[in-house]
Amino acid sequence: MPEPTSPTPPPERLSLRWALILLASVVAGLLAGLLTYAQSGNWPGSLLAALGASGAALTALPLLL
Repeated sequence: MPEPTSPTPPPERLSLRWALILLASVVAGLLAGLLTYAQSGNWPGSLLAALGASGAALTALPLLL
């Protein structure tokens, strides 16, 4: 009789470090987008500012944390 195999372990969850980095990049993007919209009233420009700030934070924060 074959021996029962152990169940496969659950997939690894997102680490706390990466969760913090992603949260901080979303907050940076929201802040940049809201401030840009409040200053100019231009929503496409606000979206570009938000995406740029979020991408820059997502690139830079892993090096800092």
